[in-house]
Amino acid sequence: MWTKTWMSGLALASIAALAGCGQQTAGVPLASDAAALEETLGQRSDEGGYWPKSVQLGQNPTLGAVVLDGRGFTLYRFDKDSDAPPKSTCEGACARQWPPVLANEKITFQNLSPSEIGVLNRRDGTQQVTIGGRPVYRYVKDIVPGQTNGQGAGKTWFAVAPDGSKAGQKANSGN
Repeated sequence: MWTKTWMSGLALASIAALAGCGQQTAGVPLASDAAALEETLGQRSDEGGYWPKSVQLGQNPTLGAVVLDGRGFTLYRFDKDSDAPPKSTCEGACARQWPPVLANEKITFQNLSPSEIGVLNRRDGTQQVTIGGRPVYRYVKDIVPGQTNGQGAGKTWFAVAPDGSKAGQKANSGN
């Protein structure tokens, strides 16, 4: 098992050197959903991002290998983002529906290849985790760990595989 802990912002900045949201069909979560979401996300940035304690490899019975946050929630990639160079286009209302996974000096990465992990600098000054160069997000309608309610949303959102490709598809097909 590979575990990496970022010990300083400098380490994140060095990785970052490597480096709009489309129409949404999902609505705003109900009040009860919002309370459950807040409990599972914890502290959020002004732009909607959140800081998980860890990012790790997991298994989904339908999609196979997927990336999860430390509480077991599925993480997603957005087709309108880019990986060369890594760039997030999900801001504002999009980021509130799809909270960016943010990095800090205490985040750990478990069972993921160090060469696939990175960060990018967002316009709000936070740093977002990337897997295979792809910015990663969580979906607000995934309320229970392991859910994949965001899979295929708007034909642009997909669970992220450990190499940054779309989970459930062969690497390099539809990156």
